Amino acid sequence: MDHGTRGETANRPLIKLAESLAVERPDWLIAHAHMELAEPDFPSAIDALVERGAKEILVHLHFLGEGYHVRKTLPALIAEARSRHPEILIRVTDPLGRDPRITEIVLSRMDQMGDSSTQ
Repeated sequence: MDHGTRGETANRPLIKLAESLAVERPDWLIAHAHMELAEPDFPSAIDALVERGAKEILVHLHFLGEGYHVRKTLPALIAEARSRHPEILIRVTDPLGRDPRITEIVLSRMDQMGDSSTQ
């Protein structure tokens, strides 16, 4: 799940990520969702997974920081999903920004740019 935006192009990376995950984990039921502003929204995606037979749902928080939405909005959405589907175990990952590999990714991208002061 990501924030979501009205811009279709900006929502496309999450769709691509979900497609890549489905290829890597063909035995998993994979869905993407947006917190707001785009479809599918989180409740719809949870309901669709349950209808497809999910017994456990792992929600990936595709957020870098731990701002208001990660601290307040998303826990409320997840609590509501748990109350609608008490028979389903719903777990949540940490936001991406907590992962120390983010540093490696940023440095790699910066290194790819080269030293512009020598050009």
